[in-house]
Order: sequence, then C-alpha cells, then structure tokens
Amino acid sequence: MSPELAGVYRITEAWPSGYEDHPYTEPFNIRPEMEQLIRWSKENRENLHPAIYAADLHQKFVSIYPFSDGNGRTARLLMNLSLTEEGYPVINIQPDRESRKKYMEALAYSRQTGDLTLFENIIIDYVNKTLEERLEILKLYKKNTEEAKKQTNLSSDS
Repeated sequence: MSPELAGVYRITEAWPSGYEDHPYTEPFNIRPEMEQLIRWSKENRENLHPAIYAADLHQKFVSIYPFSDGNGRTARLLMNLSLTEEGYPVINIQPDRESRKKYMEALAYSRQTGDLTLFENIIIDYVNKTLEERLEILKLYKKNTEEAKKQTNLSSDS
C-alpha cells in the first residue's frame, strides 16, 4: 500500500473476494458509517459482554471496510484492544485454511443477514479457548513452582 493512502478513507468500491455481489460500504457513505460506528461503540461498550462487544466491533468495522488496505488487521486490533481493556487475553484468529474459511463465511453471513450470532460465537470460542490455555499455563506454573520449592528446600515465603 502507498504511504499516502495510510489512514485515508478509500475512494473506490470494494467487496470481499468471492462475494462480488455484496460490496462493502460505498465510498461516499464511509464517513457517516464510521461516525455511526463510533456512536454505537460509545453506547454499547458498557451494555454488552466484552466478548460480544469485541466481536460486534470487529464485524461492524470490517463491514464498512473504510480503507484501501489493512481493514482486517485493523478490525482484529480493535477487537483485541477492547478485549484486553476488559482483562481478557488477546486472541489469534487461526490462519489455517479451515479456520479462515469459517471466519470469512461467518463475516459474510453477518453482513448479508444482519445476524451477528454466528460470528460472535466464533469469537467467543476463541476467547474461551485462549482462557483455557492460559489457565493450563498457570496450573503448570504452580506445579513447577511447588516442585522447585521441594527440590531446592525453599521456604514458601521465598
């Protein structure tokens, strides 16, 4: 992408690959839709569960597709920022073919129907999986710490 296009709303039409019959927001509607997204964000941040809010923020942003490049990365960054601000871990949308297909199809479905449930469930599954992985890491840490204390005769207050 050209540096002069960074942060500038796109002026050309765009659509997801394979969904040419479902274009993103028309260039002349980007600014008002982004303003509407900001209002939605302010109104719903405290009213929705953090994982639902993060998923909806991601979906709404990427459905506008305001920039010529980097919209998906920006949407995932916004999603993860909102998760971490609420104490949740950063999630990683898996890059394998099947996971990406499921993710892209859920986004397309949500854009076509207005029903965000399928996409929200994908994000919730990622959040839950990441939390479970973190809990396992903490359990392993606790186990390793206890073993190290036994092996080194460290007191519990060390």
